[in-house]
Amino acid sequence: MSKLFNRIDTVFLEVTDMEKSIGWYTDVLGFSVRWHDVENGYAAIEMGETPLTLVGAEEVTPGSHCLLNFYSADINAAHQKLVESGVQVEDVMDYGTVLSFEFKDPDGHILGVCYFEEEPVTREDN
Repeated sequence: MSKLFNRIDTVFLEVTDMEKSIGWYTDVLGFSVRWHDVENGYAAIEMGETPLTLVGAEEVTPGSHCLLNFYSADINAAHQKLVESGVQVEDVMDYGTVLSFEFKDPDGHILGVCYFEEEPVTREDN
């Protein structure tokens, strides 16, 4: 860990339709809204320690690679839920020790889901 920085505080993502994106991240992915500043075009989506801050933009050019991975303890259930929700989803790939797949949000941003065996936390680790 850096002596200067403790964690990633916020990840910013530009979106063209704030209300649609808020609905998608809450309804489809199951996150909640931490706060929403309608006047300035921002909304923070609660995703654990690091929120995803949606930033309103006139135009968005999605990247050609995955922006971030969500960890899922049940990657197959996550994949199935996204498929059932009509999300553009790639197949689950098995890389030996890691399973992952990618999908797109309403603006075409590529997001990922991964699964790997986590080391059990012991009292000494705390």
